Amino acid sequence: MKKEIFILALFLLVKSSFGQEFTNLYGDYLGQTPPGDTPEVFARGIVSDTLLQHSTIAISPDGNEVFWWSFYYGKQTKYFAKRMRRIDNRWTVPGLSAFLGEPLFSVDGKKLYFSSLQGPQYVERQETGWSEPKSLGIIEHFPEIKMVEFRSVTQNGTLYFNGYAEGYKFNMAIYRSELVDGQYTKPELLPSQINIPVDGMLNQTPYIAPDESYLIYCSRSFTPIDDQGDLYICFRNSDGSWADRIKLDESINTKGMERYPSVSPDGKYFFFNRHDPVYEEDIYWVSASFINRLREKIMGE
Repeated sequence: MKKEIFILALFLLVKSSFGQEFTNLYGDYLGQTPPGDTPEVFARGIVSDTLLQHSTIAISPDGNEVFWWSFYYGKQTKYFAKRMRRIDNRWTVPGLSAFLGEPLFSVDGKKLYFSSLQGPQYVERQETGWSEPKSLGIIEHFPEIKMVEFRSVTQNGTLYFNGYAEGYKFNMAIYRSELVDGQYTKPELLPSQINIPVDGMLNQTPYIAPDESYLIYCSRSFTPIDDQGDLYICFRNSDGSWADRIKLDESINTKGMERYPSVSPDGKYFFFNRHDPVYEEDIYWVSASFINRLREKIMGE
């Protein structure tokens, strides 16, 4: 009898991991009520659960698939790549994904980027699922970069990411690399409006708009010590230069750490991760309308 119960439990776990068990959630965004101008925890108890969420939410352009990354912090830290799918407008329960690290969809939804022990990789969508993983090739061609973390991608494949940069906090800063004929070009370090050259300043987790018109990222000064990191936005000028950065307001930034920003594929919602002083880490969402309001105020558009 115990053996039968064990086999049944294992069967249910495997089904759940492959997305065959369904929840009572229907509709877009897991059936969650959309937020207004005040950030709210996204899908509390489903996505933002008892684990620590260590990324933003990656949403496919058709709205039928979501990925995120969680971990358990204790005597032994354990990471979990999570996934949910919508089939016939009904969402599966959260299951495990084979794609570790911060998940990221390409703008057209045909690629999913993620981390691995072999470095940054991606898979391509096929009729039967996802392809075998492929390397981005950046570290192989430019070994001095050493790492490609917290990445974001434009509609033409230009990649923004954290890479090795000597002299910056933790030897890490934000880079940009264009995709030309299927290969990434030599990464360029973003200018001082973004990579603030101040001792102790950490700049990380960039999100680039699909049209490359603005960048949102986390900047952390380590002083005061009770403010762990805030989100800033930089708009790009018509000549390709960057305007001075703007700190997002207090409805988004708190004394905790706000990072891993992203905007939903339809442009309606802004997602980010908040790590608060009592060591909770959840994914939040809010109306993305503030971005256009800031653009009009700063750029006069």
